[in-house]
Amino acid sequence: MTVRPSLLQRAEVCGYVPVLAEKYPEEGEAAARGKGIHQEIARAWHAGEESTIPEAKAALVWLGENAVGELRFEQKVSLIDPDTMDTITEGTPDVVAGPDTAGTMLVCDWKSGRPENVPEADDNLQLVAYGLATCNDGPFRCVLVFLDGDKADARWSRVFEPSEHPALLSRVKAAANREPVPTPGEHCGSCWQRRYCHAWQAREGQALALIEQDRSLAVTDDNAGAIMARAKAVKEAAEAAEAIVKAHVRNGGRCVVDGKLLTLSMCKGRETADTKALKEAGLTQYLKTGNEYERATWKKEK
Repeated sequence: MTVRPSLLQRAEVCGYVPVLAEKYPEEGEAAARGKGIHQEIARAWHAGEESTIPEAKAALVWLGENAVGELRFEQKVSLIDPDTMDTITEGTPDVVAGPDTAGTMLVCDWKSGRPENVPEADDNLQLVAYGLATCNDGPFRCVLVFLDGDKADARWSRVFEPSEHPALLSRVKAAANREPVPTPGEHCGSCWQRRYCHAWQAREGQALALIEQDRSLAVTDDNAGAIMARAKAVKEAAEAAEAIVKAHVRNGGRCVVDGKLLTLSMCKGRETADTKALKEAGLTQYLKTGNEYERATWKKEK
């Protein structure tokens, strides 16, 4: 099985990810919306039209200011092993442009999700693979452009010189050829397919058993972190299990607990005010402050 570029980053730490992703592709409203924005950007560029979708409109402006040469949208590319002529990985980058006057190709990836969940451009194997596949042994620039409403923020950008290509190729090959064996760990938290992974499920079951075992123990500085990590793992397992059952019900299935049938319905979204806009307009009398509450945050230990 050829590992898709979008899975290389996770395959580098867990070779079982491509197997699960093939069987259980990521789905949901956010994924569908992102795909729609990408398609609209390509459509509007080729048509020479402005888009009515804010994210697409912002992306088009960014391209007009930063992209040089021919632009190719979502065209399939393959990264070939020069030693064996085998295909290492193949996929469809969002945008490839160039080369520019310096001979540098541009590989652009649109992101409409949360930036903290995306590897930076200088450590993004998906973009690196696209760059190696399109650069013709010249320099290439990887850039991640985050689309948020009518803003296009090219937050992470990196140029890779030809001298760096051999090491990059070795890293991509290692990720693509990793044994398809589950390797549960902290990286599971950002893996959409983890709910279908037997190794992750076993790990969460063990965490629950350990929490039951530790109930009578006093919390100390030495064991507090381990107990909190187990609690987080069990919470994730419960949320994943609940999502699977809800999907079953959406598809026409039934779920009965204690004689009660689970039903799902859509509710109207709660109306909220834009506090920033109200403050700028001097309408602070319409702002209300809720009761004080406790919030748990995590900071890097010095």
